[in-house]
Amino acid sequence: MYSCTALAVLLNALIGVINCQTLNMGRCPTVDVKKDFDLTKYVGTWYENTKNRRYWFIMDSGLKCASETYTLDGNDTILVHNKGQRVLPITGRFVSAKGVGKLVSPGKLEFTFKDSPFSPENVPYWVLDTDYTNYAVVWSCSTRARVNAQITWILTREIKPDPSVLRAAMDVLSRNGLGRTSMIPTNHNSCKSVNQCRCFFQFHNK
Repeated sequence: MYSCTALAVLLNALIGVINCQTLNMGRCPTVDVKKDFDLTKYVGTWYENTKNRRYWFIMDSGLKCASETYTLDGNDTILVHNKGQRVLPITGRFVSAKGVGKLVSPGKLEFTFKDSPFSPENVPYWVLDTDYTNYAVVWSCSTRARVNAQITWILTREIKPDPSVLRAAMDVLSRNGLGRTSMIPTNHNSCKSVNQCRCFFQFHNK
């Protein structure tokens, strides 16, 4: 069996910066997406509540107060503006990235962040389920060299949602055989507005 360190060395150049807890042997598992997904209802701001790894790409490493704002750009295209604050090395430093997502089939999108360093293009972004007004469960999986890397997010419309909202989201993970214990809460304490910080680092794709 490969060690976590060996897998990281082998796949770092292929998948990007890797958190070993998300590596699994074999192909990506089969999951159910929201078949009647409505892109128009999905737009607006979502707050990152929990995720099963510490970062998606390098810009997302060590962030708190993470949020995502989506706007329509045609019938099958959506723009995303990711925002957050660095925890280290400069506490409170703002970071921002803009990307473009294409709806390739119901519930399945692919996002591209061309100007964000170490971020791949056509990143799978599958909406497993959402009620549009409270929660969304998003999953991404990429396979390289017989190993898959999975990322799961729970997004909420409120920074501090009702516990019943999180239970409904966690049930989506259980229905799809995805781990619940590995989910890491996102820190939303002491969040600042952009006007409170002089540091603002951003990547724009569009």
